[in-house]
Amino acid sequence: MPTYAGAVMRRWESLPTLAQAAVAFPLFGLLLFFVNLSVFAQPVWRSILYGIIEGAVLTILLLVATNTERRKRDPRN
Repeated sequence: MPTYAGAVMRRWESLPTLAQAAVAFPLFGLLLFFVNLSVFAQPVWRSILYGIIEGAVLTILLLVATNTERRKRDPRN
């Protein structure tokens, strides 16, 4: 019986890469903006810049990891 987490993972992997990026980048950007602003006490403008840069890096890493896992599960590859 498939678990709920497995079903969510398969649904995420079935999304096109651009849709995954459109979901992940704003979330990572906002999360890292607030981390830089509060935890590291960076000024607002620097927190925005770091949120964009670090959010892009984490989004790319997520997309690569998702593509790798999708290929492992796909019997056609």
